Amino acid sequence: MDDLGFILLSYLATFGGTAALVWQVLRRGRALARQLPDEDKPWI
Repeated sequence: MDDLGFILLSYLATFGGTAALVWQVLRRGRALARQLPDEDKPWI
């Protein structure tokens, strides 16, 4: 039980970093999608 703080902090850093990266990629993707005209968006 001595290492519980280190383990929890490691999980928090891992999942927090992953969440921050996902948030940044999604935000950048939305910003880039707004710049494209509709005819260049095959997903619409």
